[in-house]
Amino acid sequence: MSSFLIPISSRLRQVLSRVRESVEKHPGRVAGGVGGVLLLSSVSAFALVEYGPQPQLPAPSLVQQAVQIDLSPQVQALENAPRVLYTTAYVEGADSAASLLRRLQVTDPAQLRVLARDPKLQELLRHRGTMVSAEVDSLGTLKSLQAALPGPAQRASHAGGEPAQVAWRELSIRARAGGGFDDQLRIEQAQAQTRVASAVVHSSLFGAADAAGVPDEVASQLVGLFGGEVDFRRDLRPGDHFTVAWRVYTAGDRVLRVGRILAAQVSVDGHDHSAVWFDPSGHPQAAAYYAPDGSSLSRAFLLSPLPYDRLTSGYGWRISPIFHKPEFHKGIDLAIPVGTPVRTIADGRVVYAGWGTGYGKYVKVEHPGGFATIYSHLSRFEVHVGEQVKQGEVVALSGNTGWSTGPHLYFQFFVHGAPVNPLDIAHYTPKGTHLPEALRASFLASTAPRTRLLALMPQGSDLAEAGRPAPRG
Repeated sequence: MSSFLIPISSRLRQVLSRVRESVEKHPGRVAGGVGGVLLLSSVSAFALVEYGPQPQLPAPSLVQQAVQIDLSPQVQALENAPRVLYTTAYVEGADSAASLLRRLQVTDPAQLRVLARDPKLQELLRHRGTMVSAEVDSLGTLKSLQAALPGPAQRASHAGGEPAQVAWRELSIRARAGGGFDDQLRIEQAQAQTRVASAVVHSSLFGAADAAGVPDEVASQLVGLFGGEVDFRRDLRPGDHFTVAWRVYTAGDRVLRVGRILAAQVSVDGHDHSAVWFDPSGHPQAAAYYAPDGSSLSRAFLLSPLPYDRLTSGYGWRISPIFHKPEFHKGIDLAIPVGTPVRTIADGRVVYAGWGTGYGKYVKVEHPGGFATIYSHLSRFEVHVGEQVKQGEVVALSGNTGWSTGPHLYFQFFVHGAPVNPLDIAHYTPKGTHLPEALRASFLASTAPRTRLLALMPQGSDLAEAGRPAPRG
């Protein structure tokens, strides 16, 4: 070990001796070298500061200070304040002032006693089906009530045979701050408007009409208008379409009354059926619906007494659903909800309106030329014996009385006392008279704008979306 250390020590002394001699001979050169080493060391330190791990910043401190706000008086005041409810109801046939007001959520006994004697509210009760709107607080106290009552129509010349304006009455009842009520019944004027719509049938005529925004009253008019040419129960298929223009009477944004159809076109199985209304001044006997060429659309009989239905049992032999044995069915069964209006298919006279075994409640109408019809299983009569009725007039409401297994109408058609298949009515329905030639120029001038109005609406496949419900905004 000692022999190894001795050479190392002597060598080290020699190196140190040479270093000392160099420093003594060249002091500037040695100082520069030392400075370079220090400079490199500083650069390395800078690099570490720029790219190396960063020092941790001190954690932020959050100062919270509780603020005491007492909201209980405001909450209590809101709880104690009566809330206002907006309610609607329709006047029913058996309504009293109290029953109507209770459906509107008015329960204040004092108000009910006072309003029961209000003459304007009693006037409202005479108009069944009128919509009534009210503001009522959560204590059952009436704040205000509004309703639109029908008024007398004004006679004014107007294309379409209807008045240009219809009078209506605006009923307003408002509670006073100190008790009691202020009531008003003002006469206003509704404006006549023409509306047009088109739709494609996907399931039924009424379904397409509803999707296109066509009122049920107009759809029912369509059935009656083309009832002598189209059996809407059997002939209508998906893809058939219709366009219709009709009159409405409005007040602001409310429709007060739906008027008659002014022009219409129905396409069934590729065949178009068109109609326009013509009411020439000074010639009331010529007022009717005509085809665009002036030919008459009137028929002796409608094809069905119902706006829509489903045939459940046809004419001829069958097994009785009541007695479960063969019987000859002398009419047809049309499934329909209870309360559906039943219309006579032709002008005539009511010869019976009462109860019959099996028939339940039924109406019999005799028509000129040896024809007669029976409508049975009814729920209510709308005519009396001896009354003259016009084609399309409501004679009863459908029901489920007598020997019946479900709500439906039993419809019979007789020719000189013998029952005939009601589905063959078209064979007995001749057309009416044509437009008088002297009125043809007036007819074309009056109806051409409506015919052009229908022509502007999209047809056929362009209506693919018209029969579907529009998105609600």
